[in-house]
Amino acid sequence: MSASTAQRAGSALFWKGLQHAGVKAIFFLRLLVLARLLTPDDFGLLAISMVALGILSQVTDFGLVPALVQRADVNEPHYHSAWTLGVLRAMAISAVVFLGAPLIAWAFEEPRAELIIRVLALRPLLEAFASIKVVDLNRALRFRALAFLRLPEALASTVIAIALAPSLGVWALVAGSLAGPAVVLVLSYFLAPYRPRFLLDRPAAASLIQFGRWIFTVSIISVLGTALLRLVIARQLGTVELGLYYLGASLAFLPSDIASQVVGDVTFPLYSRLQANLAKMRRVFQSVFTGLLALLLPLCALLIALAPGLVTHILGPKWEGTVPVIRILALVNIVGLLGDTVVPLLKGIGQPSKVAAATGSQTAVLVAVMWFFTGYWGVGGAALAWLPAIAVSQVIIIKYLYDLLPHPFAGLLKPAGIVVLVSLSGAAIAMKIYEMLPNLFGLIGAAAASTAFIGVMLWIFERRLSLGLLDDLAQVFPRLANRIGYHPGKL
Repeated sequence: MSASTAQRAGSALFWKGLQHAGVKAIFFLRLLVLARLLTPDDFGLLAISMVALGILSQVTDFGLVPALVQRADVNEPHYHSAWTLGVLRAMAISAVVFLGAPLIAWAFEEPRAELIIRVLALRPLLEAFASIKVVDLNRALRFRALAFLRLPEALASTVIAIALAPSLGVWALVAGSLAGPAVVLVLSYFLAPYRPRFLLDRPAAASLIQFGRWIFTVSIISVLGTALLRLVIARQLGTVELGLYYLGASLAFLPSDIASQVVGDVTFPLYSRLQANLAKMRRVFQSVFTGLLALLLPLCALLIALAPGLVTHILGPKWEGTVPVIRILALVNIVGLLGDTVVPLLKGIGQPSKVAAATGSQTAVLVAVMWFFTGYWGVGGAALAWLPAIAVSQVIIIKYLYDLLPHPFAGLLKPAGIVVLVSLSGAAIAMKIYEMLPNLFGLIGAAAASTAFIGVMLWIFERRLSLGLLDDLAQVFPRLANRIGYHPGKL
């Protein structure tokens, strides 16, 4: 990777990482506070209500924003057509959700969800009317500006939900879900000025949909799998168990959410500009994969080790049922780490059909096993259904990767092995400390001691064996490296 390419990608990753770390930290705090104020039943009602919006949003998502990012030449008709299609789509979604609310509530055997679903039908409209020129910030890797858009969104959603929770219960979650998009709607026109115009330019719209149809396919396959799993949990186990699963999954998937969003949003446009240079593309992939492994594997291992303490001392006893969910889905994060790095590569080089194939296989396996797993092992079985599904998709992803890049994992065995060994050792230390001191102070001490151990051991192995971990992290986070005084070697 050239210095300019690394610098540009690294600066973008720094701000994108800062944005998502901030958003997820706010989201994490929101979950912890609301878990104390609300009940699993409240979260179950929200999960049911969000299913309808999720399905319709993805069923009608033509992938216009990724198409704008991937396209080299974009003009005003493209922007106007994308914005107009988005608004028309949102109007259709809101109307269908509002009118279909009774049927959705009946399907989940939860009549209380009907009014909640109808109010949440406003959300697609708030999202669609935002400035389409925000996509230019992605195209230009200007994630500093995007950070000033997404952080206020998270803050507004959190403050509103927490402030109203004691008096409004589940309706506080609804208000928070609407407050965030409302803030984005206003701020988007300040950060990415645009004069909306209803226009459908046929050639422009067709060119965007040409690429976006595969993004659409991937989205609908993904959301259908998740929606069906929630339906199975609600029908077999009830709304309370669905609430347990919803909160546990929200916590467990935080690491992979950060990884997929940060890496995907930054490397997708970068890969699209490196399509003719396989050597650079391979180096970018290796740097991102190694860096993510070093950051996320220790975090997921620690989450698995300390899940009981987190639930007991932070969430409260009413959430005890989330422990197996958190542990299993944290393991799913680890298994799916490779996919988080390869998917944006496939999209960036214009092969989203392969992403659709891998996602379709994953969803097919999930649908095939979810009913049996949930019925036999309860809410933990619902989480367990993800393991065979994600494993199948990773096998397919690996095949595509080898077809695309020459020797994609060459030289990665030693650093990856060290990261796995140190992460497992750190998790074992955390478990032992918490066993000796099973209270809040023991939980905090175990997390701190394990983190310190992992950091020190990775540093020692890096210095002794020249693993290249610091160089990879510094190449993708150059600003952070400069601030701590680390200067990577030349690639």
